Amino acid sequence: MKSNMENNVILSVSDISKHYKYYKTLFDIKKNVIKAVDGVSFDVYKNEIFAVVGETGCGKSTLSKLILGLTEKTSGKIYFKGEILDYKNKKKDFRKKIQILFQDPYSSLNPKKKIYKIISYPAVRNGIIKNKKKDRMEFAAEQLRIVGLPETIALSYPHMLSGGQRQRVGIARCLSVRPELLILDEPVSALDVSVSAQILNLLMDLKNETGMSYIFITHDLKLVRHLADRVCVMYGGKIMEIAGTDDFFKNPSHPYSKSLLESMSFLSSTRRNL
Repeated sequence: MKSNMENNVILSVSDISKHYKYYKTLFDIKKNVIKAVDGVSFDVYKNEIFAVVGETGCGKSTLSKLILGLTEKTSGKIYFKGEILDYKNKKKDFRKKIQILFQDPYSSLNPKKKIYKIISYPAVRNGIIKNKKKDRMEFAAEQLRIVGLPETIALSYPHMLSGGQRQRVGIARCLSVRPELLILDEPVSALDVSVSAQILNLLMDLKNETGMSYIFITHDLKLVRHLADRVCVMYGGKIMEIAGTDDFFKNPSHPYSKSLLESMSFLSSTRRNL
Protein backbone atom coordinates (compact mmCIF):
# COMPACT_ATOMS: atom_id res chain seq x y z
CA MET A 1 0.00 0.00 0.00
CA LYS A 2 1.37 3.42 -0.98
CA SER A 3 2.16 6.05 1.64
CA ASN A 4 0.53 9.48 1.58
CA MET A 5 3.79 10.97 0.31
CA GLU A 6 3.92 8.53 -2.63
CA ASN A 7 0.28 9.22 -3.49
CA ASN A 8 1.06 12.93 -3.44
CA VAL A 9 3.85 12.71 -6.04
CA ILE A 10 2.83 14.20 -9.40
CA LEU A 11 6.20 13.92 -11.18
CA SER A 12 9.06 11.55 -10.44
CA VAL A 13 12.40 11.91 -12.22
CA SER A 14 14.60 8.84 -11.84
CA ASP A 15 18.31 8.96 -12.70
CA ILE A 16 17.88 10.80 -16.00
CA SER A 17 20.85 11.91 -18.08
CA LYS A 18 21.39 13.82 -21.29
CA HIS A 19 24.87 13.50 -22.80
CA TYR A 20 26.00 15.17 -26.01
CA LYS A 21 28.88 13.62 -27.96
CA TYR A 22 31.11 15.67 -30.24
CA TYR A 23 34.53 15.82 -31.88
CA LYS A 24 36.82 18.65 -30.76
CA THR A 25 38.67 18.62 -34.09
CA LEU A 26 38.29 16.94 -37.45
CA PHE A 27 41.17 14.64 -36.57
CA ASP A 28 39.78 13.29 -33.30
CA ILE A 29 39.19 9.55 -33.22
CA LYS A 30 37.28 9.47 -29.94
CA LYS A 31 34.21 11.58 -29.27
CA ASN A 32 34.10 13.91 -26.28
CA VAL A 33 31.04 14.03 -24.04
CA ILE A 34 29.17 16.98 -22.53
CA LYS A 35 27.03 15.84 -19.62
CA ALA A 36 24.28 18.46 -19.73
CA VAL A 37 22.18 16.48 -17.23
CA ASP A 38 23.86 13.66 -15.36
CA GLY A 39 22.01 11.17 -13.15
CA VAL A 40 19.33 13.52 -11.83
CA SER A 41 16.53 12.25 -9.54
CA PHE A 42 13.77 14.10 -7.68
CA ASP A 43 10.02 14.13 -6.98
CA VAL A 44 7.56 16.99 -7.38
CA TYR A 45 4.46 16.92 -5.18
CA LYS A 46 0.92 18.03 -5.91
CA ASN A 47 0.27 21.74 -5.36
CA GLU A 48 4.00 22.34 -4.77
CA ILE A 49 6.38 24.96 -6.11
CA PHE A 50 9.65 23.12 -6.75
CA ALA A 51 12.42 25.58 -7.60
CA VAL A 52 15.42 24.54 -9.70
CA VAL A 53 18.31 26.97 -9.32
CA GLY A 54 21.88 27.27 -10.53
CA GLU A 55 24.12 29.33 -12.76
CA THR A 56 23.78 29.50 -16.54
CA GLY A 57 24.77 26.21 -18.15
CA CYS A 58 24.08 24.07 -15.08
CA GLY A 59 21.45 21.98 -16.88
CA LYS A 60 18.20 23.66 -15.79
CA SER A 61 16.82 24.30 -19.27
CA THR A 62 17.92 20.89 -20.58
CA LEU A 63 16.10 19.32 -17.64
CA SER A 64 12.87 21.10 -18.60
CA LYS A 65 13.24 19.92 -22.21
CA LEU A 66 13.65 16.33 -21.00
CA ILE A 67 10.49 16.56 -18.90
CA LEU A 68 8.57 18.01 -21.84
CA GLY A 69 9.89 15.42 -24.28
CA LEU A 70 11.51 18.12 -26.43
CA THR A 71 14.83 16.27 -26.38
CA GLU A 72 15.60 12.57 -26.05
CA LYS A 73 17.15 11.48 -22.76
CA THR A 74 20.32 9.38 -22.78
CA SER A 75 19.12 7.27 -19.86
CA GLY A 76 16.72 7.23 -16.92
CA LYS A 77 12.96 7.38 -16.55
CA ILE A 78 10.31 10.01 -15.81
CA TYR A 79 6.95 9.18 -14.25
CA PHE A 80 3.80 11.29 -14.16
CA LYS A 81 1.42 10.26 -11.38
CA GLY A 82 3.03 6.82 -11.28
CA GLU A 83 2.93 6.16 -15.03
CA ILE A 84 5.86 6.26 -17.44
CA LEU A 85 5.86 9.67 -19.11
CA ASP A 86 5.51 8.84 -22.80
CA TYR A 87 4.27 11.62 -25.05
CA LYS A 88 3.69 9.12 -27.87
CA ASN A 89 0.92 7.52 -25.81
CA LYS A 90 -2.09 9.45 -27.12
CA LYS A 91 -4.49 7.84 -24.64
CA LYS A 92 -2.76 9.45 -21.65
CA ASP A 93 -2.77 13.03 -23.03
CA PHE A 94 0.44 13.96 -21.23
CA ARG A 95 0.77 17.04 -23.45
CA LYS A 96 -2.37 18.42 -21.82
CA LYS A 97 -1.19 17.66 -18.31
CA ILE A 98 2.25 19.28 -18.51
CA GLN A 99 2.73 22.77 -19.96
CA ILE A 100 5.54 25.33 -20.01
CA LEU A 101 5.55 29.12 -19.67
CA PHE A 102 8.56 30.36 -21.61
CA GLN A 103 11.03 33.00 -20.52
CA ASP A 104 10.60 35.52 -23.32
CA PRO A 105 7.05 36.78 -23.93
CA TYR A 106 8.29 38.57 -27.06
CA SER A 107 9.40 35.46 -28.97
CA SER A 108 7.14 32.76 -27.51
CA LEU A 109 3.98 33.95 -29.30
CA ASN A 110 3.44 33.54 -33.04
CA PRO A 111 3.54 37.12 -34.43
CA LYS A 112 1.33 36.16 -37.39
CA LYS A 113 -1.55 34.82 -35.30
CA LYS A 114 -4.28 36.79 -33.52
CA ILE A 115 -4.47 36.37 -29.76
CA TYR A 116 -7.69 34.34 -29.81
CA LYS A 117 -6.06 31.80 -32.13
CA ILE A 118 -2.91 31.57 -29.99
CA ILE A 119 -4.89 30.95 -26.80
CA SER A 120 -7.42 28.53 -28.27
CA TYR A 121 -5.06 26.46 -30.43
CA PRO A 122 -4.09 23.92 -27.71
CA ALA A 123 -7.77 23.46 -26.82
CA VAL A 124 -8.68 22.85 -30.48
CA ARG A 125 -5.78 20.46 -30.95
CA ASN A 126 -6.80 18.45 -27.90
CA GLY A 127 -10.49 18.32 -28.83
CA ILE A 128 -11.66 20.54 -25.96
CA ILE A 129 -13.44 22.95 -28.31
CA LYS A 130 -14.44 22.93 -31.98
CA ASN A 131 -12.31 24.64 -34.61
CA LYS A 132 -14.88 27.36 -35.28
CA LYS A 133 -14.23 31.07 -34.88
CA LYS A 134 -17.22 31.62 -32.59
CA ASP A 135 -16.16 28.80 -30.25
CA ARG A 136 -12.54 29.90 -30.26
CA MET A 137 -13.43 33.54 -29.59
CA GLU A 138 -15.69 32.64 -26.67
CA PHE A 139 -13.07 30.29 -25.24
CA ALA A 140 -10.29 32.89 -25.60
CA ALA A 141 -12.43 35.58 -23.97
CA GLU A 142 -12.92 33.37 -20.91
CA GLN A 143 -9.20 32.58 -20.69
CA LEU A 144 -8.35 36.27 -21.00
CA ARG A 145 -10.72 37.06 -18.16
CA ILE A 146 -9.00 34.47 -15.96
CA VAL A 147 -5.60 36.13 -16.46
CA GLY A 148 -6.94 39.65 -16.01
CA LEU A 149 -6.98 40.87 -19.61
CA PRO A 150 -9.89 42.48 -21.51
CA GLU A 151 -11.52 40.26 -24.13
CA THR A 152 -11.14 43.12 -26.63
CA ILE A 153 -7.51 42.14 -27.22
CA ALA A 154 -8.60 38.77 -28.64
CA LEU A 155 -8.41 40.20 -32.17
CA SER A 156 -5.02 41.85 -31.58
CA TYR A 157 -1.61 40.59 -32.67
CA PRO A 158 1.25 40.01 -30.18
CA HIS A 159 3.22 43.09 -31.32
CA MET A 160 0.30 45.27 -30.23
CA LEU A 161 0.65 44.18 -26.58
CA SER A 162 3.07 45.06 -23.79
CA GLY A 163 5.50 42.51 -22.36
CA GLY A 164 3.31 41.92 -19.33
CA GLN A 165 0.21 41.44 -21.48
CA ARG A 166 2.06 38.96 -23.69
CA GLN A 167 3.15 36.92 -20.70
CA ARG A 168 -0.46 36.85 -19.46
CA VAL A 169 -1.47 35.57 -22.90
CA GLY A 170 1.20 32.90 -22.52
CA ILE A 171 -0.32 31.89 -19.19
CA ALA A 172 -3.81 31.83 -20.73
CA ARG A 173 -2.52 29.54 -23.48
CA CYS A 174 -1.02 27.17 -20.88
CA LEU A 175 -4.26 27.10 -18.89
CA SER A 176 -6.37 26.35 -21.96
CA VAL A 177 -5.80 22.58 -21.57
CA ARG A 178 -6.18 22.56 -17.75
CA PRO A 179 -2.65 21.31 -16.93
CA GLU A 180 -1.69 19.73 -13.63
CA LEU A 181 1.99 20.67 -13.84
CA LEU A 182 3.36 23.95 -15.18
CA ILE A 183 7.05 24.52 -15.85
CA LEU A 184 8.00 28.17 -15.34
CA ASP A 185 11.26 28.84 -17.20
CA GLU A 186 12.51 32.21 -15.89
CA PRO A 187 8.94 33.53 -16.34
CA VAL A 188 9.60 37.16 -15.37
CA SER A 189 13.27 37.73 -16.23
CA ALA A 190 12.36 39.70 -19.37
CA LEU A 191 9.89 41.98 -17.53
CA ASP A 192 10.35 45.07 -15.36
CA VAL A 193 9.92 44.86 -11.59
CA SER A 194 6.33 46.08 -11.27
CA VAL A 195 5.05 43.89 -14.11
CA SER A 196 7.01 40.92 -12.74
CA ALA A 197 5.24 41.28 -9.40
CA GLN A 198 1.83 41.28 -11.12
CA ILE A 199 2.66 38.13 -13.11
CA LEU A 200 3.98 36.30 -10.04
CA ASN A 201 0.91 37.25 -8.02
CA LEU A 202 -1.29 35.96 -10.85
CA LEU A 203 0.62 32.66 -10.94
CA MET A 204 0.27 32.24 -7.18
CA ASP A 205 -3.47 32.95 -7.33
CA LEU A 206 -3.92 30.43 -10.14
CA LYS A 207 -1.97 27.80 -8.23
CA ASN A 208 -4.16 28.28 -5.17
CA GLU A 209 -7.35 28.14 -7.26
CA THR A 210 -6.44 25.12 -9.41
CA GLY A 211 -4.06 23.08 -7.23
CA MET A 212 -1.44 23.02 -9.99
CA SER A 213 2.18 22.17 -9.29
CA TYR A 214 5.00 24.40 -10.56
CA ILE A 215 8.59 23.62 -11.48
CA PHE A 216 10.13 27.07 -11.13
CA ILE A 217 13.40 27.36 -13.08
CA THR A 218 15.29 30.49 -12.10
CA HIS A 219 18.56 32.07 -11.03
CA ASP A 220 16.80 34.62 -8.80
CA LEU A 221 17.16 33.35 -5.24
CA LYS A 222 15.07 36.20 -3.85
CA LEU A 223 12.06 34.94 -5.80
CA VAL A 224 12.81 31.40 -4.67
CA ARG A 225 12.82 32.47 -1.04
CA HIS A 226 9.47 34.18 -1.45
CA LEU A 227 7.67 31.59 -3.60
CA ALA A 228 9.13 28.08 -3.45
CA ASP A 229 8.27 25.18 -1.15
CA ARG A 230 11.49 23.31 -1.92
CA VAL A 231 14.77 24.14 -3.65
CA CYS A 232 16.84 21.95 -5.97
CA VAL A 233 20.39 23.21 -6.63
CA MET A 234 22.09 22.14 -9.87
CA TYR A 235 25.71 22.46 -10.92
CA GLY A 236 27.45 20.84 -13.88
CA GLY A 237 24.38 18.80 -14.77
CA LYS A 238 24.11 17.25 -11.31
CA ILE A 239 21.94 17.95 -8.27
CA MET A 240 23.98 19.30 -5.39
CA GLU A 241 21.17 19.62 -2.87
CA ILE A 242 17.40 19.40 -2.41
CA ALA A 243 15.95 21.06 0.68
CA GLY A 244 12.92 22.84 2.07
CA THR A 245 13.14 26.55 1.32
CA ASP A 246 13.55 27.65 4.94
CA ASP A 247 16.21 25.01 5.59
CA PHE A 248 18.06 25.91 2.41
CA PHE A 249 18.35 29.60 3.24
CA LYS A 250 19.11 29.06 6.93
CA ASN A 251 21.49 26.12 6.69
CA PRO A 252 22.55 25.04 3.17
CA SER A 253 24.32 21.68 3.26
CA HIS A 254 26.44 21.84 0.10
CA PRO A 255 29.41 24.22 -0.43
CA TYR A 256 28.05 25.28 -3.83
CA SER A 257 24.70 26.20 -2.26
CA LYS A 258 26.56 28.30 0.29
CA SER A 259 28.46 30.09 -2.48
CA LEU A 260 25.18 30.88 -4.26
CA LEU A 261 23.72 32.41 -1.10
CA GLU A 262 26.92 34.35 -0.42
CA SER A 263 26.82 35.81 -3.93
CA MET A 264 23.20 36.87 -3.36
CA SER A 265 24.17 38.59 -0.10
CA PHE A 266 27.13 40.27 -1.80
CA LEU A 267 25.00 41.63 -4.65
CA SER A 268 22.38 42.91 -2.20
CA SER A 269 24.95 44.75 -0.08
CA THR A 270 26.66 46.16 -3.19
CA ARG A 271 23.37 47.61 -4.48
CA ARG A 272 22.66 49.18 -1.08
CA ASN A 273 26.06 50.90 -1.15
CA LEU A 274 25.64 52.33 -4.65
